[in-house]
Amino acid sequence: MGKQADIELLMDSWKEKHRNKGYKHFIRDGIVCEEQWEKQQTPKVCYFLKEAYTSNENGYNLVEDLHDCEQPWTMWRKIAIWTQAIHNAFSQNMCEYDEEVLRSHEKEIIDRIAVVNVKKSNGENSSNYEDLEKYAIEDRAEIKRELEIIRPDIIVCGNNCSLLKIVLGDDFHNEDTWDNMLGLWKDTLVIDYYHPAVHYPNRVNYYALMSICDVAKRKYGTPF
Repeated sequence: MGKQADIELLMDSWKEKHRNKGYKHFIRDGIVCEEQWEKQQTPKVCYFLKEAYTSNENGYNLVEDLHDCEQPWTMWRKIAIWTQAIHNAFSQNMCEYDEEVLRSHEKEIIDRIAVVNVKKSNGENSSNYEDLEKYAIEDRAEIKRELEIIRPDIIVCGNNCSLLKIVLGDDFHNEDTWDNMLGLWKDTLVIDYYHPAVHYPNRVNYYALMSICDVAKRKYGTPF
């Protein structure tokens, strides 16, 4: 049984837990394409995000949708650029930003990522921190288990590292200062960055993430 099959079993029990609480619109996530996830070179990147939204009463499978679509939609096209910036930084391929080249590979890049949303049900278009915190506390065991199954080399938090701390507890280590963007969970590097919906230009995010990864290498070496 593969990682995504294990995640699907977890999602089944998670969805039932939410159904019993009266929650609706459950959205599954995890590894977009297990074959590509397993065969890629490190680092394997997982995005730790807030919530996804659907009006479908039966919910839907986010990673299945990402894998099946011919072209990633807007936010995920941005994530493809972020992911490539991280890979370039750790492979010493410090190439200049070239949007045309990056766009030509965005589908295959998205197939290599994983995504974990804190809030799996009752998703909204805009997030409320107290609401997200409630889900992080209620579902901390399931969220942590999903991350353990995925076992990423890098977790990129979408402006929600405080929620990851709730989930991981004492297993997460970082310098607890307002401007700290780096931490470790076992041998997984954690980067606390902006949410992918941020309106900064792709070029800015590309170079910013490469620089952050360079700082991480100097601080921690390459933990994975």
